[in-house]
Amino acid sequence: MRNLISLAAVAACLTGSLTGAAYAQDAPDAPDPAPAEELAAIYTGSFTSMEQCATEGWGCVESEIVRVWPEREDGVWLYQENAWLGDDPESADPAAKQRPYFQRFVRLVSAGEGRVVRTIYTMTDPASVTGAYADPSVLNPETVDSANCSGVVERIAAGHWYADFPTCPSGLRGAVRTHSRSIHTPDGFANWDRGFDAEGAVVWGPSESGYVFKRME
Repeated sequence: MRNLISLAAVAACLTGSLTGAAYAQDAPDAPDPAPAEELAAIYTGSFTSMEQCATEGWGCVESEIVRVWPEREDGVWLYQENAWLGDDPESADPAAKQRPYFQRFVRLVSAGEGRVVRTIYTMTDPASVTGAYADPSVLNPETVDSANCSGVVERIAAGHWYADFPTCPSGLRGAVRTHSRSIHTPDGFANWDRGFDAEGAVVWGPSESGYVFKRME
């Protein structure tokens, strides 16, 4: 099972009640002194939802995630940009990469074997560093603003990590919180975000499953 979890299965898992405990038997037995480094290795890269966009009618999104400040000792720091390229592969506009719909920092801190605390940080002036994934040297710690959301990411199988953050604060389109589920694998990741209002109703986000991003060469 460790090497057979496809991204299609990952997307299906996001619609159910998958938890780290459900796959505890698949986690490696050997001690792991640096789970944050392990997670960062599969977390970083260039990813696209183009295949899902073509087959399921979802929007075409690309995600760039790079490591920054490797000398820091307070965790593994990453920088992420996501850009919407268009509604279908035929109309996808590569220039839209210069107009990301979000930019953020991610900090990963080891929390025991097979567990990593992931914290999302907003940025003081994201527009000024658009495209920084191509040259992370333009980023500096002064760009980090406030922590937006934090929770534990768990290894559920070799090379496969799962996160379920149900109470991330949000002010987007009438939401007060975001429920975010994600799975990261060596081949890519799947992410399902939904916004809920104060009464608990979904006000944005897909109702049944999330985006599936595949790693680009």
